[in-house]
Amino acid sequence: MRTHQAIDMAQRRSVRLQARRSRQASGLLRFPDSSSTAIVPVGNGTMQQEQNRTRDSAMEYTKNAQYCALKLPAVPNILKSKNGGSFTGFIDSATESALLLTPTSAYVWKYSSPDHLPTTISFPISNASGAQPLGVLVSPCAGSTEPGLVLVNPTTGQLTYWDAVGGALAEGLLHRKKGMETTIPLYQSETLEYLQNIEPAGVILATSTGRFVLVALHDGAGRPGVSCTAMRGAGTGLWSNIVGFVKMGSTRRDVVAMKPAKLLGRGERMVVTANTRGAVTMWHCSRTGDYRLVFEMDLREQLVTSIAGVYPHAEKTFRVHDIEMLPDDDAMGLILSSFTYDEDDEEKIYYVLFTAYFDPEDFRIMSAHRITCYTMHSTQPPRLLLPSPGYTAFIVLSNAVVLLDTVLKPKSDENLSTTFKWEDVIRFKPEIELMSAGTEDMSQINGQVTRHAGIIVVVRGAGVIRIERFEDESSGSVVRSSADVIKSKLEQAVYYGFIDENPLDFGKVKEVGYDINDIETAISVVSDEIFNGTSLYMQVDETMTCLTLRCQALGRLAEHLSLIFPSLSPEIRYQVLFKLEKCEAAKNIYGLWFATAASVARSGMLSEVISDMTQGSGSVDSFFRDDVSKIGDLITAFSNKSLVRARTASGHRNIMLQHVREANEFLLTVLSASANVIRSHYKEPVFKLSHAWGVTEPWTSTFDVLNSLSKQFEVTKTVCTSLWEVSDTADEQIAINLRDLCDQLVGLAESLCRAYEERISFCETTESRREQAENLKRAYAEQRPGWLKPLLAFGCGEQAFQLGELYRDFRTLAEMCREEKVQLDKFSDEASRVAQENLSMRTKYYFDTYGYEFAQTLYRYYIDAGYTSELFVMFPAYREYLERFLSDGKYDRVAWIHDIQTGDFISAGMKLANVAEKMEDTLSNKRLQLSIAKLCLISASVAGAQVEDDVTYINEQLDRIDRLEEEDADVNKVMEE
Repeated sequence: MRTHQAIDMAQRRSVRLQARRSRQASGLLRFPDSSSTAIVPVGNGTMQQEQNRTRDSAMEYTKNAQYCALKLPAVPNILKSKNGGSFTGFIDSATESALLLTPTSAYVWKYSSPDHLPTTISFPISNASGAQPLGVLVSPCAGSTEPGLVLVNPTTGQLTYWDAVGGALAEGLLHRKKGMETTIPLYQSETLEYLQNIEPAGVILATSTGRFVLVALHDGAGRPGVSCTAMRGAGTGLWSNIVGFVKMGSTRRDVVAMKPAKLLGRGERMVVTANTRGAVTMWHCSRTGDYRLVFEMDLREQLVTSIAGVYPHAEKTFRVHDIEMLPDDDAMGLILSSFTYDEDDEEKIYYVLFTAYFDPEDFRIMSAHRITCYTMHSTQPPRLLLPSPGYTAFIVLSNAVVLLDTVLKPKSDENLSTTFKWEDVIRFKPEIELMSAGTEDMSQINGQVTRHAGIIVVVRGAGVIRIERFEDESSGSVVRSSADVIKSKLEQAVYYGFIDENPLDFGKVKEVGYDINDIETAISVVSDEIFNGTSLYMQVDETMTCLTLRCQALGRLAEHLSLIFPSLSPEIRYQVLFKLEKCEAAKNIYGLWFATAASVARSGMLSEVISDMTQGSGSVDSFFRDDVSKIGDLITAFSNKSLVRARTASGHRNIMLQHVREANEFLLTVLSASANVIRSHYKEPVFKLSHAWGVTEPWTSTFDVLNSLSKQFEVTKTVCTSLWEVSDTADEQIAINLRDLCDQLVGLAESLCRAYEERISFCETTESRREQAENLKRAYAEQRPGWLKPLLAFGCGEQAFQLGELYRDFRTLAEMCREEKVQLDKFSDEASRVAQENLSMRTKYYFDTYGYEFAQTLYRYYIDAGYTSELFVMFPAYREYLERFLSDGKYDRVAWIHDIQTGDFISAGMKLANVAEKMEDTLSNKRLQLSIAKLCLISASVAGAQVEDDVTYINEQLDRIDRLEEEDADVNKVMEE
């Protein structure tokens, strides 16, 4: 059996490299442009000129290694609305024409036309009853390419045949009969329910009572002429009529399928019918009106019994929907059936496809396959289509098309035991409804496939869609793992799910409960192929386009995963996120390099770094096409190269400045303008990832990155300092360069803070890295002021404060506030006065916003730095914070001053006594603290406080100090003697 084999990763890389060399891309999958309405031809082989024109203007809705779906450009107005009345349709692949019927009108157009608004023949239908007419297109008459048309009124039995659809139009315009008519005799209350083209034998109809009527459209000589014959199929005579009447009420009523089968000769064809119960008949029909019943059997019991072991409850709701014979086969066929899996859930339907050998003497069911990829109820009768060569069956439902492998007739009569190895489903969005469908057989020219086997589907609101299955030279189907199936679905969603007006639904398939490991394996493979540029959907040579497509595809994958698989592990989510970040960084770096590569002022450092990394074998383009995964290594290498160049050019200010600026530009583009932007848009909003990193190490805060950023910050600060010293006398260009360099210094400071916090968060997630986290915290706290405070000196004070606020570095904020105040106090002009007011408002904002957390940090800084006197007179509005800070006993050495200011002499005295006892080591200091404490208590007593015991205790301590001092003096005297 032929099938389109899946391509493994090694083959894909080979194809990609070959495509670059040869540029023979006509047979490759392509990344569709969502803004474009024209897609390059798909599939294998060379199409004929007209077919190429149609496909060149078609829109590719989806494609994988097994099949593709194309929206054909020709869409009549009646199909453009998603709403409207009911209509039926018919597809004639021989003339590539489509027929749509409403109760009052008929529409015929060439569906293969490359025109977006095709020439459409439309005409009114005389229909007093208002019933939906039956109609089919038939073969053109001799010398014409225009199909014929048969219309039947289902209630009156009136049948009209036009040997060209133009005749029907002319009849409506000229009010003159152009067609041939006859009337099918009907019983009272009997109606016509089914009409099928069975050329060359004519057409066949089924009535509501179970009668079949053969209508010949030509006589024995091939001349147009209409005649009808009732098909009894039970011989002649009274007894035959009675038997035929009985069978009409049992095996031939409720017909769901009447299909043309094998051609038997000139003017003859086999026809197979099935009803909803499972009764099947086969007939040999001739255009002369002759017919012969060759098979008739009620298969319900055998069909149900064959699956009863697995589905014992199927019998109650079992029904047959359609039947097809394998191409050019008069014995092997397929039966499409269904049953309700759960009687309480009528929406969950199990569809079963039987393969059977229709021998009247030895009927056999060869296999039964339950469709696993779709279990939804169909509002339209399910249809089974089997285009030649019959390797793939298409099941058309109201909201989906299922494709699956078939079983070909065995070469011998030995028992056939087989299972279907492949199936897939193309789903449509809920508001889209599939109205009719027809087959297109595979065609070849000189052994080359010019059209794969497929079907044409008429879709309300979406036009006409062709679904084709790719055939492979090998026999048998490729058995694909669950991960392969998921991978295909993910790729379709990524590359086609974001096309405007795509009617296909790429959401999660709820019928199939895929294992989470298979899902994550598929995600990993898809993201790897996108990230590395090996996906067959992105075969482009131009580097910038390739990187843009990778970013676009990874972003779409991220968004799709967040909607369809929200329970993915953090590891796989971070994996996709980091790939997207690196691709975005690579795209922006390459764009920066490409835009300035020809500039004389450009140093070409990136080219040198990449050459060093690849031992001289790689170019910038090749690196960004093939080695995006090494973007982290590129950061370290670029920084190191920058430092070497800066040292080499230390005596040449402009050259050194150029080197430093280029390195800063690279680092900030990678870490800030790319990775950080992507992370802010995707980490939490899309992937719902908290700060817990788990086992996934962030590539933007490795120790190499931290070291590179630190070194780059220091060298940039040094250059800024040297330029700042001469900025007053330097030329305008140096001033501009200095401004740019200062802005970069701000970016580096922010990148350092972000990287350290990210690294600390990562290390804190596991016990084995906790000690490392603590070390990083200490280093971060020590170094952060050195990143923020220098910004004040270079006129970047506002940015420095913003970074301090962002990273809640209250100590540095407090230090910068005081340092700014000290500088402003030196001036008395209006600008300085306004600046002081702004600074005061900033401090107030910090108190109001961060509360006690900021206040205690500020107080601690003032005490540590020796600004205690300022502490007690500033910020009077937040005195409650100060009292809370001083109340815990740690700062009694200064807290007593605040107590005296507030008149609390007892508290001041007790705190001084506590300091003397616990915090002072020398006797002189103890005496001083106790003496002041005694004065405080005495002052309290003047106000009426009862402090006698406390004063007595202090006196005792002072006496004790006197004795100890005397003893020390005696010891010292002895030592001197």
